[in-house]
Amino acid sequence: MFESKINITKNNKIKLDCGMSLKECEIAYTTFGKLNKKKSNAILICHALTGNQYCAGRNPTTGKPGWWNNLIGPGKAIDTNHFFIICSNVIGGCSGTTGPLSKNPKTGQIYGIDFPVITIADMVYGQVKLIECLGIDRLFAVIGGSMGGMQALQWGAFYQDKVNAIVPIATSYRHSAQNIAFH
Repeated sequence: MFESKINITKNNKIKLDCGMSLKECEIAYTTFGKLNKKKSNAILICHALTGNQYCAGRNPTTGKPGWWNNLIGPGKAIDTNHFFIICSNVIGGCSGTTGPLSKNPKTGQIYGIDFPVITIADMVYGQVKLIECLGIDRLFAVIGGSMGGMQALQWGAFYQDKVNAIVPIATSYRHSAQNIAFH
């Protein structure tokens, strides 16, 4: 497992769906496997609402196995002998990516409740910028369950030129407030 953070703004702020912008935005991510010479074997794994970038291996904070540890690895369903796996924490997440616990560069204080409202489209835009920073033009696939499945659907709807396939699992294109509360 390789773990890192990357600044995806590089002199360009990120305009969010809510109308606000993030002047600085870091994305925390992990990778597994090896990127081939053509950079054609990359799979992005998208996490659910309470997830993080530790889809496989061990979470260094909790010591627990990754949330899809049974699916990702050598010889497993998502085989790291063949695929280069990328999993990022979403914008607004609490596992190293810019979110409410980050410092607001305008005030020097923690954003807290002043952090902008983030949409699925914002999360995916952050992933697109991450993939670009990694030098990958087109993903082999985007896979995700629940909120991660919503991200996969967003990739399919807005970034068809950057992904070969999407695998949305246990998801929908929208949820009611009641459905979100139940989950």
